[in-house]
Amino acid sequence: MDNLTGSDRLINQIAARCRVLALGGLAVISHGLGRNTHDADIWVEPMESPEVWASIVGPLVYSTPSAKPVAIAVWQPIPEKNLAEVIAEDGVFRINGLDRPLDIFRKPNELPIEEFESAWLRAKPLHDGTRLPDEIDLLMTKQLTGRDKDAMDIAFLENKAEKRYLAELPVATEVRALEMLERFLTPKVAEAALVHSSALVREQALSFLRELAAEGDPFAADILKNLPRLTA
Repeated sequence: MDNLTGSDRLINQIAARCRVLALGGLAVISHGLGRNTHDADIWVEPMESPEVWASIVGPLVYSTPSAKPVAIAVWQPIPEKNLAEVIAEDGVFRINGLDRPLDIFRKPNELPIEEFESAWLRAKPLHDGTRLPDEIDLLMTKQLTGRDKDAMDIAFLENKAEKRYLAELPVATEVRALEMLERFLTPKVAEAALVHSSALVREQALSFLRELAAEGDPFAADILKNLPRLTA
């Protein structure tokens, strides 16, 4: 028996036709944070153009009973013929009228459209056909919102990413370690990189710590102070 809710059913239908990444509160919950959420967010692959995107996503949305697409920027209903224009301008639209609001992104906050391919490859497959972005890609979409719940999500995701890096970074290859530092870097991560076998990795970590210390970061300054002991 089909026990899916309206929003879940629509997400499944879109995921059967397109590549879909989970975003928002549901994605953070899937990463392990215990909190509630009352809406859903997905990132549908951007495709060649807003027009192509709308021609595939639109019919699935507008054929869904009770679905009411609205433009978030102006909170006005979107006629199907205008979906491509709205998504080109806003990068996202909302569907009301289902069991919960559903935001569908072509371009999420703080992640360029061009990042979809790499984010998809890093993501974990979920049972509904969507994928779960890694913690770093997900926290990027929550930057600069100014909302308390997003600040809590970011702290959780940063802590999870940091723990993964502390375990993986010291034994990663030079290429992998440099890639990791390019994506995500905190004082603790830089400290872990100081024991890497690659001089390039160690120098990138040192440069980061020196910049932070010059800006008055006491933790970075303390790491540099103990540097002879760390590298002995």
